[in-house]
Amino acid sequence: MAIRPPQTLKSTGRKVPVTRYRNVSPTQTLRRFTVIWANTNGVPFNTTGFFAILRRLDGSFVQAAGFDGFGTARFSRVRTPTNQAFILRTFRDDGTLFRVRTVPAGVSSFVVIG
Repeated sequence: MAIRPPQTLKSTGRKVPVTRYRNVSPTQTLRRFTVIWANTNGVPFNTTGFFAILRRLDGSFVQAAGFDGFGTARFSRVRTPTNQAFILRTFRDDGTLFRVRTVPAGVSSFVVIG
């Protein structure tokens, strides 16, 4: 089970009128393609020192990105939603290949499980 961050703000008990925010549409899309590497329980791995390489299906190189310590790699050159499929390879810092996954077109993020 993931450890939740400590709660720092206390509720004031004040209610916000619903009509004030009725016309707000959700915009929870990521601007750049993001990869998360998690275990089967959904908890991200500590991936410090790992990196990923993104290639098109024809094998041409797109970008390499390093993972942070929270299991996340962000590809700054790939806008979302993606318009084509990619091949994602994840490596350890010594060059050991860990996973190869095919990323479908039309996504803004991708989770590597295991």
